[in-house]
Amino acid sequence: MAGIGPFGTLEVVGLLVAVIGLVPVLSQYREETRWFTAGYVLLVVGMVATNLEAVVLGDVLNFVEHGVGIGVAGLTFCLAAYLRRENRIKTE
Repeated sequence: MAGIGPFGTLEVVGLLVAVIGLVPVLSQYREETRWFTAGYVLLVVGMVATNLEAVVLGDVLNFVEHGVGIGVAGLTFCLAAYLRRENRIKTE
């Protein structure tokens, strides 16, 4: 598979898209969306770890990628959806 130096093309493109996506996510930040924002930031952390693991601390950054960037981000999105649902129920 083609790559850019030690980095995979898909990982580099994924990182670029994730970082560019931070602009609208952070610009639309509201108190009620803080957990969704946190989840997205954790996904970006995972993408950074994915790219860095090709260069340094492979095992540690692989854990960060999967444990934090996917696992904790998923739990954060679940919490965000639950809290949003609870808030909508209370306001109706």
